Amino acid sequence: SVPSENVATTQHSASVIEGVSRSRNALLNGDTKNYDWDSGYTCHQLGSGAIVVQLAQPFIVGSMRLLLWDCDDRSYSYYIEVSTDQQHWELVCDKTREACRSWQTIFFEKKPVTFIRIVGTHNTANEVFHCVHFECPANPNSPAPSDDGSSDSSSVQGAMGGPPPALDGSFHAQYNI
Repeated sequence: SVPSENVATTQHSASVIEGVSRSRNALLNGDTKNYDWDSGYTCHQLGSGAIVVQLAQPFIVGSMRLLLWDCDDRSYSYYIEVSTDQQHWELVCDKTREACRSWQTIFFEKKPVTFIRIVGTHNTANEVFHCVHFECPANPNSPAPSDDGSSDSSSVQGAMGGPPPALDGSFHAQYNI
């Protein structure tokens, strides 16, 4: 089917099947405001693994949108592949040679998609790729990202604590923000 709204949500039975987060479906909960140095994002170690989202069924989509962690001035590089069977993957976005920050909207030729694999390839701050929010298809009616100062860095700095736990409770030091 061709969805008219974001189907990468827990309400639509989508799930994160690969990736590390304090809460399993933080990526899909629709919250684009509440994240900081130790919560609200999903990540993976650069050079191994990925963040993989599974939709409830194959949907015909031609766009997606994601929010890269942006509480400081770092930038990321990444690529995105899609699949219907987790065997054959098709590249739909290659940002491996770009310095990307904050909101990313991706358009591609419409195709059936069940699995979305987001692979970070570079981070100017450390060796981990962090993503706060993912939606598919991109919602044209989402409020435009605004810099209203709500992520004021002084309050964010104060929130720096130990690294969050992994899904299995052991979040290794290399997953630091």
